[in-house]
Amino acid sequence: MRILILNWRDPSHPWAGGAEVFLYELAKRWIAADHQITWYSSRHSSQDRFEQKSGFRFIRAGGFFSVFLTAPLYYLAHLAGHFDVILDSANGIPFFTPLYSSTPRIALVHHVHNQVFFYELPRGLAHIANLLEQYAAPFIYRNTRFITVSESSRQALVDIGVPEAQISLIYNGVDCERYRPGRKSETPFMVYLGRLRYYKSVDTAIRALPLLTGSFPGLRFGIAGSGPAEADLRSLAHELGVTDRVQFYGYVSEDEKVSLLQQAHVVVNPSLKEGWGLTVLEANACGTPVVGANVPGLRDSICHRQTGYLVPYGDHASMAEAITQLLGNTKKRQEMEERALEWGRRFSWDVSAAKCLRILEHVANGKIR
Repeated sequence: MRILILNWRDPSHPWAGGAEVFLYELAKRWIAADHQITWYSSRHSSQDRFEQKSGFRFIRAGGFFSVFLTAPLYYLAHLAGHFDVILDSANGIPFFTPLYSSTPRIALVHHVHNQVFFYELPRGLAHIANLLEQYAAPFIYRNTRFITVSESSRQALVDIGVPEAQISLIYNGVDCERYRPGRKSETPFMVYLGRLRYYKSVDTAIRALPLLTGSFPGLRFGIAGSGPAEADLRSLAHELGVTDRVQFYGYVSEDEKVSLLQQAHVVVNPSLKEGWGLTVLEANACGTPVVGANVPGLRDSICHRQTGYLVPYGDHASMAEAITQLLGNTKKRQEMEERALEWGRRFSWDVSAAKCLRILEHVANGKIR
């Protein structure tokens, strides 16, 4: 098949996240099965507009918002009629392909954003984005097959009016050859890995640090990732007097990422909402438990008291208490590491890619259910 992916970013974008990893891992397996993949996304200043790489054809144009305007224009001028199926990926709002393309399509939604918009956008734009997601998208995509990545996200789609019969669930996977247990740090070490956006609420984990330092004087906190919240997070660490314990790594390579997850005794994910939380599986595959907020997505990927702990969103004291449970009881932590490892190994990119490909083939043949 000739497959067109429309996604806000591509895997080489400096701010690429789990959504891009999900699509890349699936699509590279489709390429191995002789399908043709074109990926249209926004363009960062460090990226070429056109690129052929690893079997992918990348087309990049537009920025943070304007990609949603350039995509239909470029499609109508250059791409219309050249694909068997479109994978229309929403990051808050989709590309609204039903308005300008008759090609069969799948809508990919990692999570319904709603209140997330109000953390990341000016209030006026947040209201517009929320209206588009909550009302316009379900109507415009009413005859479209949907894919999502967790039971929480599936229910959220049903709640905004997407027919349940048109929604398929495909889990994230993990490469257990790359993500595997390694040597733990000799001193207590917690890690956050992901984009530094405001809704990710990394400040909750930083606020937990002063409650932990008395019991764990050697504790370090590694923050890997970049984004618009970084300056405020650095200021908060200075304000709380924990700058000597917090290290900002910035963007890290895959090898550095694996090393951090292997060394960590606990990974934290305090986010307001996730589709699933890919780094949860990656940490688990490295034998590392996760303490996360009890929110949609994370409550799907974290097995409470088995592979980690779920704590109330934004409650730094509860997060500190859960981290204490792990760092202060070696036997309990090691048992949880074993269960985390078993859980992580259940999820396969090969299985997810094959399932998604069957749906793409189904849709390309004109069926949405």
